[in-house]
Amino acid sequence: MSDDVLTALEQQPDLSKIQKIGTGDYASVYKVILSSEEGNKKQIVRVIRDINNYHTIKREKDLLNYLNQFPEFSRFNEIRKVGFYYLQFFDYVGSRNLVKHVKKKGPLSLKATKKLLETMISTLEKVHAVAFIHGAINPRNIVIGKKQSILVGWTHAIPSLSSFDTETIAGDLRYCPPERLNGQLDEKGDIYALGCSLYFALTGKHIYLLNKVKESSNQLWAHVHHSIRKMNRLPIFWRYLIVWMTQKDPKKRPSLEELRAWLKEEIVPEWVRQNMMTSEKSFPKDAMAALADEHYLYPIFKQALHYETTGDLENAFNLYENCAFRGYSRAENNIGLMYEHGNPIRQSFAMAANMYEQAYRKGNPYAAYNLARLFEKGLGLPVNLEQAAKLYQFSALKGNSKAQNALALMYQHGKGVRQNLVQARYWFGLSAHYGNKQAQRNIKALLTA
Repeated sequence: MSDDVLTALEQQPDLSKIQKIGTGDYASVYKVILSSEEGNKKQIVRVIRDINNYHTIKREKDLLNYLNQFPEFSRFNEIRKVGFYYLQFFDYVGSRNLVKHVKKKGPLSLKATKKLLETMISTLEKVHAVAFIHGAINPRNIVIGKKQSILVGWTHAIPSLSSFDTETIAGDLRYCPPERLNGQLDEKGDIYALGCSLYFALTGKHIYLLNKVKESSNQLWAHVHHSIRKMNRLPIFWRYLIVWMTQKDPKKRPSLEELRAWLKEEIVPEWVRQNMMTSEKSFPKDAMAALADEHYLYPIFKQALHYETTGDLENAFNLYENCAFRGYSRAENNIGLMYEHGNPIRQSFAMAANMYEQAYRKGNPYAAYNLARLFEKGLGLPVNLEQAAKLYQFSALKGNSKAQNALALMYQHGKGVRQNLVQARYWFGLSAHYGNKQAQRNIKALLTA
């Protein structure tokens, strides 16, 4: 464990026997003993190392508190802010995820896999009922406890609607449903990822054998084009089920209700039995370019970014426009920037504001920041400092460092908000901590004034 994280945990006087059990891109996980007036008890502490996106942390907290009423979930007890970390406390249900379990004991038995599926169905029913999707089901996020299996890793859980959040491909790409390349993610995306995870539970292998495929573009290509590898590893009824769950077209995947029916009768639709795919396992030379040629939005956007970075603004604009016509907020924001700067098209602050507004409505924090700048400066819009402050705050709460610095300046000078130097120091400090040079200069000047 890093010295900083260890120090943050050791500073808690009620924690002892701290043992690291896992780490990821976003958080580290520890087993601890928590002391209280009621005695000592084991807890899982999840240390969130990046607290920049308060919106995501609060959304996860609210969802976890709601899920506490159901026995399928590890009970969420509290959250503490310690410096630039958040500590989430959960009841201890086990420290071995499905990957570690399979590595130590081998693939699950058919009976254990069926029990796992039953538990995951019950779990997802509770989540989908409130229009949320987990968004990151994979074997590392399934804890195999002594009494039951628990789905963890709720950081990427988002509302089930197309938005900036669904455009941002997060988590383990080896379990990414193909429709997410078009900025789409709903309940059927969880079904797909669960199907991939069940294949691993039964075989100890990835469904497309991606564990040694490091290129993210190739991982995405496999989800769009590859079929199940070595299908004979699977018992016949499970083979049909996983083929059904991992259909490339989400409309063809089963619902949770249909999965419950399968648990009783192990029956799949006739077309599934007739549609057993041959194994496709090749990769193109440039998977991202090939996916862009197939009109997937995320690859097109990535290609446009490349053109813009290399100075080919005409091609970049054309590709951004292609994505924007299909409602892709990241492209809408970037087209707005091109209109604002007048390159490679005629400058139009009105068009820029329109594109920013469309992207902001989909929850894009960068578009909110850009729209706020126009309101603050009166570019193509009437000066409206109050609206600028609201937009900066929206963007700042979603982790945009530039917006955090801009919001701090408004608090410092009382522009659009009541002057508040405490808030100014907070937002300057947060932005500076995550590397914003201007915020670092601003907070230094404020503290030495």
